[in-house]
Amino acid sequence: MKKLLTLCLCSSILICNGFTQDSVNSVYPTISYLKIKVDSFGNLPTNPYIIQKRHGRKSLTVIGTQHTRDTLSTVFTAIEKAFEEMQPGVVINEAGKLTHTYGSRNEAILKDGELGLEKFLADKAGIQTSNGDEPDKLEFDELSKIFSKDEALFYFASERFIFPYVFGQYSGTLEDEYDNNFIKGYLEKEGIELTAEEKTLGYYKTLYRRYFHQEFSLEKINQLDFTPFGTRNRFNSVTRKSKELRDVYLCKQIEAQLKLHDRVLVVFGGWHVLSVEPALELLVRQAR
Repeated sequence: MKKLLTLCLCSSILICNGFTQDSVNSVYPTISYLKIKVDSFGNLPTNPYIIQKRHGRKSLTVIGTQHTRDTLSTVFTAIEKAFEEMQPGVVINEAGKLTHTYGSRNEAILKDGELGLEKFLADKAGIQTSNGDEPDKLEFDELSKIFSKDEALFYFASERFIFPYVFGQYSGTLEDEYDNNFIKGYLEKEGIELTAEEKTLGYYKTLYRRYFHQEFSLEKINQLDFTPFGTRNRFNSVTRKSKELRDVYLCKQIEAQLKLHDRVLVVFGGWHVLSVEPALELLVRQAR
């Protein structure tokens, strides 16, 4: 996968221009999350943020989005337009393998947003969707090596359960939902191994006290401590590294699909797209 050797020759130039190459020795140039073009709220320059690259017979369209389920959003008209004009051979999606089927456009959007629509359109066109997101266990293991297992667990729990719980995604008690949805319904299914103690909400609260020097409460935990473009807390760095690892994996998947297909469509979270933008031209040019 890592055959873009010519990128190494220009790495010093890329770094000087705000581009980075992450610590897992990726040869894909990216823009640091500290420098991507978002405002203080994390909004994209435009939503959707669309990049189109072409070289020879190879064509790549990448649509970066801020997630929505508004059926009238321009995000969805952009995805539909890309399907119609590009007629892709494959669609690379975020968030794992897509398996659901839908009876209509609006049903797909209302249930699963961009993921729903791209699967609906792919099924209609008779083409495959391909997961471009790093497997959770691989990401967890990599973060554990770079930081620590406790920090990886605390980050996963905070970003992927606590904040969704705060925003009303779950209706049960915090402890029940943590056990049933986060531990059993997510980590265990992904093959992430924890001790009996590490699986408890009490252990999460212990980690919160360790890292934030106060007792945990849903009212106190602050999303600004977990944004990839912040510097106020160590977990800004953990979040940033998580995004970088996923960006490298996405570039690998784009590279692989460009070898198999002449026309590749990618629909992904906008922050990731802003970060990998410098790599896209090179991926298309070196596709064989």
